Amino acid sequence: MQNILAEKKADVNGRTNGIGPSGQSIHSSNVIAAPVTLENVGLSSSFISDLIAKHLYRYGVLSGNEIAQKVCLPFLLIDDLLDDMVQAAKAEKRGGRGLGNSADVFGLTERGRNFVKQLLEADTYTGPAPVPLTQYETYVRAHSLSNVSVTEKQLRETWEGFIVDDSMFKQIGPAIRSGKSCFLYGPPGTGKSTLAKAVARFLDRSGGQVAIPHAVLVGGSVIRVYDPVHHTPIEEVKSDRDAVWLDGAASYDRRWVMCRRPAVVVGGELTLDMLDLRYNSTTRFYEAPLQMKANGGVFTIDDFGRQMVQPKDLLNRWIIPLEERMDYLTLHTGKKFSIPFEQFVVFATNLDPADLADPAFLRRIRYKIYVGAPSQEAYELIFKQECKKKDMSMSDLDLKAFIQEFYQKTNRLLRACDPRDLTDLISDECRFNQQNTDITTERLYQVAKSYFSDLKT
Repeated sequence: MQNILAEKKADVNGRTNGIGPSGQSIHSSNVIAAPVTLENVGLSSSFISDLIAKHLYRYGVLSGNEIAQKVCLPFLLIDDLLDDMVQAAKAEKRGGRGLGNSADVFGLTERGRNFVKQLLEADTYTGPAPVPLTQYETYVRAHSLSNVSVTEKQLRETWEGFIVDDSMFKQIGPAIRSGKSCFLYGPPGTGKSTLAKAVARFLDRSGGQVAIPHAVLVGGSVIRVYDPVHHTPIEEVKSDRDAVWLDGAASYDRRWVMCRRPAVVVGGELTLDMLDLRYNSTTRFYEAPLQMKANGGVFTIDDFGRQMVQPKDLLNRWIIPLEERMDYLTLHTGKKFSIPFEQFVVFATNLDPADLADPAFLRRIRYKIYVGAPSQEAYELIFKQECKKKDMSMSDLDLKAFIQEFYQKTNRLLRACDPRDLTDLISDECRFNQQNTDITTERLYQVAKSYFSDLKT
């Protein structure tokens, strides 16, 4: 079974063209060709051998092919390393079919086990071979959002069914095209968070996929980057046997995972330490900060200004990254290094931006977009859309009468979130009472009185 149909070889930062097993196209400009030499891998032979030893310590015995799958490197690149480990009496062959190291089974010797125990005192990382920082930086820079095509036509096609004021396309489009930063502000419930999610959806459909490394190596320290919480895989070659081989090398570098462009969203839980490397004293390796996981995608700070950390402190943390497209991190050893800051940062808030940031910082936020109340026409369309989703029905006249009674007479602001919430309340009540979900005037007015209550006693 062929998971990737590669048309050509390329260097470690090169490109291959591929089709996933489901027939889904993998963008050729984003796929990383497998390394064909240890020099392409960018890691020392001793580091790879140590990683192999840790895998053998963890799993007991593994065949040569199984080891290659664990470290996510082509077998031909580790073949000689296995011989060296046997010659150094760190590993031994425990059997095989006489077909070479790929089919032979390896296990650690007593000397090898003692050696790994020493390695584990430094770090316990046992996973795919990491990617050197230089290779990671090269890839991220080459696949930044500034290279993604964004037009009004593309936005309208992608956001079909997403109800937004026409003027918003001309405002948000250039902001996405810049690939830098944007401030969405306005009253509560007007759709700022939904708009931020729509940006991520557009990039998912129109911006192609990006490769996320399982881990990155910085000065001997491993930083885990790939995170299933924030990264959605497209396709990944599962084993060397599933890959197309070209002169002894798999077509796809499995140290990277082909993913949709990341969409990292944080709210009131955001703290400053979430933006720094997190060192686990038990595992002795690092977890990448959120902005590193968001590279190549969207990083949304929702409800900005309501975090436990002061807005000024949070914004000061972003000044250099937003200006230089570079962030600086520090290992627990004190070593400082830089990483790319290539993501579209969205600050969404219902507070006055002037109360959250000084003019110097706001100048660094290239786009400030006010997201106000929807028009009555847009509100009605949103309401009808929510009814359709929930298999409800309501007459146009009843809806207009409702708007007049609960919004116009009370000077209440129309909010894009209200139709969703109101129809949810009606649906809950109907399911509880085992009734049909037709929206009668009585039902709507009853839930609206509760929903719009000011909770004063």
